[in-house]
Amino acid sequence: MLKVDITKQMDSFRLQVGLRVDNQVLALFGPSGSGKSMTLQCIAGLMTPDEGRIEIDGCAVFDSDCRVNLPPQRRRVGYVLQEYALFPHLTVEKNIIYGLKGITREEQRERVDEIVRTVRLEGLEERYPGELSGGQRQRVALARALVTRPRALLLDEPFAALDTAIRSRLHRELLQLLLELSIPTILVTHNLDEAYALSKEIAVCESGRVLQCGPREEVYFQPKNKAVARFMGVKNFWPGTVVEVNRGFSRIAGPGFEVWAPPGGYYPGQPVECYIRPEHVMLVPRDRQNGPREPGETVLSGQIVEEVGYGGHYTLLFRPETDAPGSRAKPDLHISLPAYIYQRLKVDKHHQWQVVLKQQYVGILEDTA
Repeated sequence: MLKVDITKQMDSFRLQVGLRVDNQVLALFGPSGSGKSMTLQCIAGLMTPDEGRIEIDGCAVFDSDCRVNLPPQRRRVGYVLQEYALFPHLTVEKNIIYGLKGITREEQRERVDEIVRTVRLEGLEERYPGELSGGQRQRVALARALVTRPRALLLDEPFAALDTAIRSRLHRELLQLLLELSIPTILVTHNLDEAYALSKEIAVCESGRVLQCGPREEVYFQPKNKAVARFMGVKNFWPGTVVEVNRGFSRIAGPGFEVWAPPGGYYPGQPVECYIRPEHVMLVPRDRQNGPREPGETVLSGQIVEEVGYGGHYTLLFRPETDAPGSRAKPDLHISLPAYIYQRLKVDKHHQWQVVLKQQYVGILEDTA
């Protein structure tokens, strides 16, 4: 297990990180400049926190109270940088073997052979980094980090320099390798798809703070506040007031309409903020829907006012109609549609639509700040 409880004053914010990582992958997710890479550097021993404690397998590698601060080489932490930091004048084999100290040449050879097979670099041992593809250089960097048999692994944007096609294939390869390693691993990324695909837990960071940390499904589908929801891809928010609560649902009065949400610990009269993911807004032709089809559905009429195609999917902006002159304007809703649905509905040929907001997809945030 890797335990991190540290603080460090930065130029524009104070880094305050508390993490617990079992023998699995935790994604440290957030925008650039939020303190993710600095957290890794503190764990690896390349930077020193102002206060706190870092513990690996029950042993402190940093403890400000006890004045413990082990140097990087004694922490047994594998660290893969975004740029890979390979020595251009050394072969693949010598790059991998560089970090092995204090063991015999025979042991070095055994370890290198083993890790070369593990990361599938057979036949490339005598090549130089300049002769390798981006994916091959990444595997060399990973092999160099793993050949020392680290107690924890740190991956700092390992796919940032790769194109989309290579990245997708290496995602699958790395995921399988990490499952086999079964050591505490922290993956730094600002790519949400990557964070979700490769990790079991996600820690969302902003301005040096961990806003939420937990199982990926929980963080993705049950964000604790609006900032986390935005980072998880939610674009539709609107204020509301709780009208009714029972064991089956919560009814919320929004700006000019009502929605139903799953039950929770709310009370009538409580101000809240509702949200729904773009892919959960159901678009239906106006002539096929006339009022709620079943309990817990909210139906809004309006039109598509903007659309952008991305090849495999489309993003649409839906503007609901107001009920009468002077009535409250309803919020615009962002919709995400797979391309085949967009084409089947012939969205490009019609502008008048209705949307359905289903109860199970509507979320409620108590923190409306």
